Amino acid sequence: MDRSVFVDITHMPHVNFFKNAIKILRGMDIGIELGVRPRAALVDIVRTEYPDLPLILCGKHRASLIANMLDMLRRDISLMAHLRKSEFDVATCIGGFNGSHVAYARRKPSVVFSDDVETKLANYPYECIATYIVRPAFTRSKGKRILTYNGFKELAYLHPNYFVPNRHVLDKYNVQPGEYVFIREVSNTTINYRHLQEGSLVDICPSLKQMGFKIILSLENKALRPQFENECIILEEPVNDIHSVLHYAALAICSGDSMAREACLVGTPAIYTGGRVMSINSGLLKKGCFFAASGEQQILDIVGSILSNSLKEKTQRTISEAIETEWVDTTEVIVNCLLSAINNDVSLIEKYMGRN
Repeated sequence: MDRSVFVDITHMPHVNFFKNAIKILRGMDIGIELGVRPRAALVDIVRTEYPDLPLILCGKHRASLIANMLDMLRRDISLMAHLRKSEFDVATCIGGFNGSHVAYARRKPSVVFSDDVETKLANYPYECIATYIVRPAFTRSKGKRILTYNGFKELAYLHPNYFVPNRHVLDKYNVQPGEYVFIREVSNTTINYRHLQEGSLVDICPSLKQMGFKIILSLENKALRPQFENECIILEEPVNDIHSVLHYAALAICSGDSMAREACLVGTPAIYTGGRVMSINSGLLKKGCFFAASGEQQILDIVGSILSNSLKEKTQRTISEAIETEWVDTTEVIVNCLLSAINNDVSLIEKYMGRN
């Protein structure tokens, strides 16, 4: 293959974000090189998704901020060594700086996708060297390197072009559509959520069960399992089609922002308890399907409002209409940006330039 893309994957959601674009690019006879930062089950998931692609395993997720930053610096050096003979045409990643640093060192273009403009420390290392930084218009980002589009990064895999909910997934958990609440409890080992009190969502489980709901839980920190196992059906990772489980839930309660947005985009109203104020969430807040809450009583008050106002059905209609008339297929954005960098063809990205 004469053309190739280096894709750097450092977190679970990145697999979903790039998977449809990778499929399209490979269909165009463009080679793919994958860099992976080992973290929990990430390597196994990538190998399952791409069994025929070799992986460059570099770095390790650490518990502390300083350790993570030092590891990312070591990872820069390691990736440069691995890729010293590679002839990739462009490097790409989500919000991580290793891909852009490697490309810069090799004098190659890089395309960095991001939707978290509030984490300045994580953004600074790539903002001055990436060829293009691609963000949703909701982030209100401006700059000569910045491209923007209408939508969300999660629509790279949750757009109806790719996602079709499968009701049979629920058979494994012995639940029916609408009879359960989906809870996502993230860990506090990341930069964004080091302020989070882990395990706090267990307090609302008895009240939800009194309302007649079953509870399906996605738990990032497995050490907390004993706190939840008597209250919830705990998912075993990797989960087959977790987004169908999200789709059929009555509502979702998430301490992580990504899965709260995912819930909304598959038609399920979401209560976000992670405490971060993020511009990317503004579009869903305005649609009336995304709610921020803290504390057990406030969460339960919002649950009551969702149920009494039939917001599940309204969310499905609102999101479907927005996807049809307002928001783009993000995979198309990914492919256009990468092809533009490979072919040095600005015409492919002109429509993303006029928003700054």
